[in-house]
Amino acid sequence: MRLSLLRRISQGFGLLLGLFGFTGIGMTHIIFPGLHCYACPLAITICPIGLMQNLVIYGTVPYFWVATIVAYGLIAGRGFCGWFCPFGTLNDLLSFRKVRINGLASYSKYAVLAGTIIAAWAFADTMFCKLCPVGGLEASIPYFFLGVASLNRPFLIHLGTLAATLLGMVIISRFWCRYLCPMGALLSLFNRVSFLHLTLNASQCSRCGECASACPMGLNPHEEYDSHNCTKCGECTEACHMEALQLTFSPQLQPGGSARRLFLSLNRKGD
Repeated sequence: MRLSLLRRISQGFGLLLGLFGFTGIGMTHIIFPGLHCYACPLAITICPIGLMQNLVIYGTVPYFWVATIVAYGLIAGRGFCGWFCPFGTLNDLLSFRKVRINGLASYSKYAVLAGTIIAAWAFADTMFCKLCPVGGLEASIPYFFLGVASLNRPFLIHLGTLAATLLGMVIISRFWCRYLCPMGALLSLFNRVSFLHLTLNASQCSRCGECASACPMGLNPHEEYDSHNCTKCGECTEACHMEALQLTFSPQLQPGGSARRLFLSLNRKGD
C-alpha cells in the first residue's frame, strides 16, 4: 500500500474520532492528539489547547495533560499533524501552492502558544478558543445551522479568523501548521526524539531537490528532516527516487545521532 494512501486512511480515522459523537457516545476524558474543538456538537474528545487554558485558569496541576502530551509527542511528534489532525487534513486539501518556509517566521507558532497561556492567566478565560478557526468550523457554523448560534459578535469573529486562515492555506500550503498552530508547537518539541521519524542515508542522497519540491511544509527534507516544522507526512520519501529518505517507527537511540546530523548539516552548507 502506498504511503500516501495509508496516510489518507489514517486521516480519515482522525476525522472519525473527532466526530464520533454521532454514535450517541457523550464526552469522554480522552485528549485529542491534534487540534479539534471540544465544542463541536459531535465531539467526544477534549481539545488539548482548550484543556490547557482551563488548567491555567483554575490553577490545576496538569498531571494528566502533561502525561498525555508527552506520550503523544514520544509516539509521533508532529506526525499527528501530518497523519491524524482533521484541521491538518484540511490544510492538506488546500495545499495548492507549495512555497519555501520562512524559518524565522515559523517560530511564530511558539509565540501563539505562549500568548495562549498568558492570555488564559491574565483574563481568566479561554481567549484562544474565542479566536480559533477550528472552533469556527467545527462549532460556530454547525450550531448556527442547528439554530443555536446567531449572527452575533463572537460568531462573526470566528468566521473572520476562519476565512483569514483558509485564505492563508490557499496562498501558502500548510499555512496554519507552519506559523500559527499551538498544538503543532507543543508536538514539535518532541520531533527529534519521537518514535516516528525520518532517517537519511546520506550516501544515497543525490541532493536532487525532489524531496523539497514534494514537501507541503516548504522544507528541504534531506537537510531539515525531523525539524520542528516537519509533520512527518512522508511525501518526501515517496518523491525520493534514490530511497535516501525513509519514514521509520523505532526508538531513536543511535549514539551521537544529534552530533551526526549537525556534522552532515555543516558539511552541506560548506559545499
